Amino acid sequence: MIVNFIPFFKRKNFDDGVKEPEEVKHFNSFGDGYDYYLNRYRETMAWWHTPEQAKFHIASDRITEVKPDMGPAFNMIRVKGLEDKNIIESKTLAETYVFNEANIDGTIISTGCDHIVNGNFMKWLDETDFDIAIPLRRQSKVNNALIIQKKRTPNTIDFFNYRLEMFYKMKPDSRAWYGDQRSYENIFYEHGILTKGVKGSGNLGLHNFMGCKILVIPYGGDVLGTNVDGQYFFEHALFYDYKGDRKRKYKIGFDRARSRWQNTR
Repeated sequence: MIVNFIPFFKRKNFDDGVKEPEEVKHFNSFGDGYDYYLNRYRETMAWWHTPEQAKFHIASDRITEVKPDMGPAFNMIRVKGLEDKNIIESKTLAETYVFNEANIDGTIISTGCDHIVNGNFMKWLDETDFDIAIPLRRQSKVNNALIIQKKRTPNTIDFFNYRLEMFYKMKPDSRAWYGDQRSYENIFYEHGILTKGVKGSGNLGLHNFMGCKILVIPYGGDVLGTNVDGQYFFEHALFYDYKGDRKRKYKIGFDRARSRWQNTR
């Protein structure tokens, strides 16, 4: 088995005439920028995985470039038709392409950019039964800091195509920000994993629908950690996410993660 870490990154040109929500206007206002995060993310992946175990790719449009500050050039997965799409629509289309069509062998972990890998995924993947894993925050809202597809099958293709349909069923204003996550939530509402109007109603664990084993994992757990309540390092989480303005603390988490890795070598 090989695991592929695939963040999405499209460099935003605010003069391209594509309307974006207010949140995107602050795209680069926190921390050291996405080129820095992508370089550190790949670096941390390589701490814990051999080249035979894991590969790193970037899903993007046809023009974005990311320069490595160490190591080889980034392998770019180019997705057509994103030029006139906003960031969230571009991310949703790119994720669908990566899961359903890209020439990728093995497990796919589709992510954002501002992450740190804090352990080897191979044992967890070997021991955990699922087709698709999706995080749920406070058992209420999907957070797609990472979505994992263990193996591409006709049923997983149908699932992600349906997720794309759910995205486009939303009104443009409601999907412009968080539409990538709400589209998953709407599927969860249909299948009883979430209950509308009830906070904390989410059912964690393994669910079977649409011919897929869907594993709902906690956002803030042993697979996916998050820097909340002043915590910037997660000793036991395999992967963690620096959300919003918490990116300012990314370097703290990175330095602590590096120390842990060095101490476990």
